[in-house]
Order: sequence, then C-alpha cells, then structure tokens
Amino acid sequence: MFDKKFSRRQFLAGSSTVAAGMLLAACAVPAAAPAANTTSGGAAAPSAEGTTIIFHDRLGSHADWHKARVALFEEQNPGIKLQIDELDGAEMFAKIYALAAGGNLGDIVWTYLNTVPEHVRKGVVAPHDDLVASTGFDKSVFWPAILKALTVDGKLYAIPNHGHFGTVVYYFNKDLYEAAGATVPNPDWKSDDLVDGAKKITKAPDTWGFRAQQGSEHTPSYMRMFGGELMNEDGTKCLLGEEKSIQALKWLYDLKETHKVDPCICGDQYRENFVAGKVGAFNTTPGLVAEFSKVKDWKFKWDVTVAPLGPEGTRGSQVSGGAFGMTPPAASKHPAETFKVLQFFSTKEDGVEHVFGGAGSPGPRDDVWDDPKLATFSHIYGTIRKAYPEGPRPWYRPANARSSEFDDVMLNNLQAIWTGEIGFDAGVEQVQKLCQEVLDKDHL
Repeated sequence: MFDKKFSRRQFLAGSSTVAAGMLLAACAVPAAAPAANTTSGGAAAPSAEGTTIIFHDRLGSHADWHKARVALFEEQNPGIKLQIDELDGAEMFAKIYALAAGGNLGDIVWTYLNTVPEHVRKGVVAPHDDLVASTGFDKSVFWPAILKALTVDGKLYAIPNHGHFGTVVYYFNKDLYEAAGATVPNPDWKSDDLVDGAKKITKAPDTWGFRAQQGSEHTPSYMRMFGGELMNEDGTKCLLGEEKSIQALKWLYDLKETHKVDPCICGDQYRENFVAGKVGAFNTTPGLVAEFSKVKDWKFKWDVTVAPLGPEGTRGSQVSGGAFGMTPPAASKHPAETFKVLQFFSTKEDGVEHVFGGAGSPGPRDDVWDDPKLATFSHIYGTIRKAYPEGPRPWYRPANARSSEFDDVMLNNLQAIWTGEIGFDAGVEQVQKLCQEVLDKDHL
C-alpha cells in the first residue's frame, strides 16, 4: 500500500495569509454564553442546583453556536445546566475515547455518519430507542438516509443535528468565469461544462480553474456523478474497479494530467486561494455558505450552484452531517435530562437558525431546507432540493466498521495515482485490491 500523503502547502502561500484573516472573520457567530459553561477536555462535578450535562463538542463555529444557545436551553429547562466541552476536531474522537477509558466521559458526544459503528464498538454511545418511544420524539421528520446511518444493528445511537447532500455545492468566482468568456455554473450544467470553463480560467501556476476534493465525503459524489460507487450497499465489496467508477476516476485524473486545471487533486488550501480570487470553482458542503456570507469585503462576486450532471444525466450525492449521541454514563444516570439537550439541538428552529449563526449546514429535515427564511439567506438550499427531489443518497460504509482504515487505504493509493507514483491503470487495480482487503478483514 502506498502511504505517502501528498500536499501542496506551498500553493499560492502568499495569498493564503491574506485570505486567512477573511476566513476567521467568516467564522464569527453571535456572542457566546458565559465562559463558565466551557471546559477543556474533562468532566466536571454536577451542579449543586441540579443536573449538569456535559457535551463534548467540536471546537469552532459549531461550539460557538451551541454556547450562544446555553442560556436559552437553561431558561427552558430549569434545573439542568449545560456545559460545553470544546475539543479540537482533529483530536476530538481520540480524546473522547481517552475520557471513556479513564471513566471520565461526559453525557453527549459528537458523531459523524461514518464513525457511528466505531463509537458503538468503543462504548461511547448508548441506544436512544427507549427515550424516543417514551418521549414521543418524532424522528420521522429527519431524512431516512441520515437515520439509517445513525443506526447500528437496528438501534438508533444518535439524534441528527445538521446535514446535507454531500459535497454537491459548487462555489464559483463569477468574475473569473465572465472574464474568461466561460459559461457561468448553473443548475443545468454538465461535467464537460465544468472542464471547459476550468480550462478557460486556468493560468498556472497562479490561478486554477477547478479544485477537486478528496475524502470519504467527497469521492462518492464524483463516483455517483458517473454512476459509480466506492462499495456496495452492504459494505462488503469494493467497486472502485467497476467500469463507471473507473470513468469517474479517469475524469479526476484528467483534471490534472490532461486538462491541467487542478494542480494536485488534493483540495489543499482551496478555501484560502478561492477567497484570494485565485480559483474558478471548487465543491464542498453548504457549510461555507454560512461562513462566506459573513465576509463583507469580497474583492469579487461569488455564487454557488449544484453539482453538474454526469454523462448519463445523473448527479452525485451522499447524505452527510453530524449528530449528537447520549453516552452510557448519561443513559444510566440522567437519560431524561440528557435527551432534552438532544431534542433542543434537533428542532426545526435550531436547524434554521444555526445557519444564520455561522454554524454550517441546516438541520437534516425537509421542513428546514424548505423554510422561507433559509431561502432569503441563500438560494442554494432550494436549488439543491429541486435538483435532488428524492433527497440525498445513502452513505455506504464498511460492514466490518473499518471506515477509517478503508478511507486511509483508498486516499493514499489514489494520491499515488494523482502524483504519478503509479500509472493510472495499475493504480486503479492496486486501490481496488487493497481496499477489498480491508473489507475482507474481521469486524473491529
């Protein structure tokens, strides 16, 4: 297996410094709750006034929004104190597992759709079904695909908070497109239109027409644009070597090697360089719509649209998002109080308002995405709903719960193709073989 990770940290380094300040401003949110509700990586003693719920949260705009809501939660739920424990996203799960091993785990943990099986195996989330039933909590308002991803062996292990259709939001620099005489991205565009516009915009090494992304959130959307898949629905067979998946991989490969519109197929510093006006388009989640909308001093006009149509008229999508799960300690000590926090952060109101608070994607429910208030914020939510009337497609993950291992093997070996360490045909054969070996391993 190739384990060299490719990076382009030097790409437009000069413009990145300027862009970083703008992006920090973009992450600003309304004033947070008092610092007394914040800790750093450990559980606290229960409040003398009642029950204290400790929420191991993701540091940044999400935790900032949650802190801003603490006072309202406590007002609505007398006797319950909410404490936000902010953990860096890159280290969050490792710290949660360490807290669990030391007997210091709090009450609520953050989980992603691909990490639920691992969370279950590590013993950091408990089933929620009894509380859903006893409280009459209506889970039917959420997308079926996200509920399925949060379910393991028929049991629901988390309540959805935010979600989206995958990295199907294409951010573009309208000024670059118009100056190059290229067709501006629109809901009816096709994969060939993307390539054509990128070729007209690219002026290497300073300006690139398109920046493709890599990762478990990104790659499936490209695969599905061409009718391909990473793996089958059961998570037992790798499909990267199938004809349509190879077609998608070749399209990505050609962006760099044939059309020369992307420097690395690595997505490195795409945000900074886009903000600096040096990228025609890139794709990611709708979360940046909330962040970018807070920047007031843009030097160019930007907009967003949905993923282009592939050769057979299909668009890629993959349900994604974040959810919050009750821990085993909370399930045994104060499940009712903990579940009130999960309910609070899963309402329609929270799903709409946290977009305005700069906390990323909307709640994963149709009534949120169809809300008129969101339509006034950006057209993209309605555009996506129209482009994907059946909702987001499912997230497929390894049946043996080896999601992280599968992703590492896939990405390292795809990078070997993108960087020319191995030829395309041999590289595809290699990544197919090694990814299948991961899926064939015993369950974690």
